[in-house]
Amino acid sequence: MDLDWTYRPRRRRRRGCFIWSCLVLLLAVYLYVQRPDWLVRQPPRPATTPTPSALYWQTKAEAHIAAGNFGEAEAALERMAQLEPESAYPLVALSGLHLMARRVERAHALTQKAVRLEATNVDALAMHARVLDWRGNYDSASDFAFQALELEPDNADVLAVLGEIYSDVGNYTGALEYLEEALAIDPSNVLARRNLGYLYEIQKDHERAITEYSRAIELAPMRPDLYIELGRQYEHQKEWGLAVETYKRAVEVGETAFALDALGWALWQSNDFLQSLRVLRRAAELEPDNGLVLAHLGMAYYRRLNYESAAETMERAASLLEEDELNAQFTLILGLSHVLKKPQECHLGVPWLRKTLEFAPGLSSALYGLRQCSSG
Repeated sequence: MDLDWTYRPRRRRRRGCFIWSCLVLLLAVYLYVQRPDWLVRQPPRPATTPTPSALYWQTKAEAHIAAGNFGEAEAALERMAQLEPESAYPLVALSGLHLMARRVERAHALTQKAVRLEATNVDALAMHARVLDWRGNYDSASDFAFQALELEPDNADVLAVLGEIYSDVGNYTGALEYLEEALAIDPSNVLARRNLGYLYEIQKDHERAITEYSRAIELAPMRPDLYIELGRQYEHQKEWGLAVETYKRAVEVGETAFALDALGWALWQSNDFLQSLRVLRRAAELEPDNGLVLAHLGMAYYRRLNYESAAETMERAASLLEEDELNAQFTLILGLSHVLKKPQECHLGVPWLRKTLEFAPGLSSALYGLRQCSSG
C-alpha cells in the first residue's frame, strides 16, 4: 500500500490556549477603549520661561523713557513696583513721568509713599520736594530738599530742585546760585538747565528762557514737556506760528493730553478754530476728567457756534476746576453759551455772566448777554 506523505496527524487543541487568546483579545479591546497616555503620542511640554525680574522691568522702563515711549515706561515701572513693593525707585520714576504730564496729584501720592518707604533716599526726597513745590507747599518743599542736600551736598538734581523752589518764592538770586552750582557739577543736567529757563521765564526774560529750554531739549530731545515750555515762550512773544510748530513737535515726541491741549489752545489763539477743535477732542479722549482740557474744548465749540456742546462741556469743566482756576474769559464763554443756545438757559448763564463782571467790571460782552436774558 502506498503511503500518503502529505498526511499529518491532527493536533489536539488545548483549552488553555483558547483561554489565553481570549484574554489577549480582551486586553487589546480594553487598551483601545481606554487609550492610556503611554499609547497616545503626547505633544511636547512647553519649555518653562523664567518670570521677568524687577531689574528686567527697570531696564525696560529706562529704555522706553530714552525712546520717548512714556506709556510703555509707566507700565514697566508699575510692574516693577509690584515685584519690589518696598523699593522707592519705581515710585520716584513714575512720579517724574506724572509731573511731565502735569498729573501733580498722582505724583504727590507716589512720592509720599516713596519717602515713607525710604526716608533717607535722596532721589525720593528731592522728587517729593519738587512735587510739593508744584502744589504750592513751598515751606515743606524746601524742608525735604534740604534734607536731601544734607545727605548729598553735591547732588546736581537736589540743587536744581532748590533752584526751582527759590524761583517760585521770588528769591531769584538764590535760585540762580543753586542752578549755577548744579550746572558746575553736571553741565548736562537736564533738570538744572530746564529750571534755569524757568527762572528766566518768571523774570519775563523770554529770549534767555528760549535759549535755556532749547539747550535742555538738545540734552533730552524725547521730552515733550520741554517742547511745551519752549512753546510757551513763543506764546508770550505772540509768535503763534512758532508756538504751534513747537507744540506739534511735542505731540510727535509723546502724545499726551498735556501736549495736545497746548497745541489745541495755540491753534485757538491763532484763530484756527476747526483744527483746534479736532486736537482738543483728542486731548479730552485721553483725559476726560481734565478740567482745563474741557474748558479749552468748550471754547473751541463756542467758536464753531456749537453752543449746546460748548455749554455742556464747559459746565463739566467748571465742576472739575478749582475756584482760582476760573477767569473772565472762561466764565464769559460759559455764560454766553447758555444764553445763545436753543432753547436759552438764562437761569444757568446769568450767574456766570455776573461772575465775569466781578473779574472784569463793565465788560461789554457780558452786559450784552445779560440784556439778552432780561429782554426775553
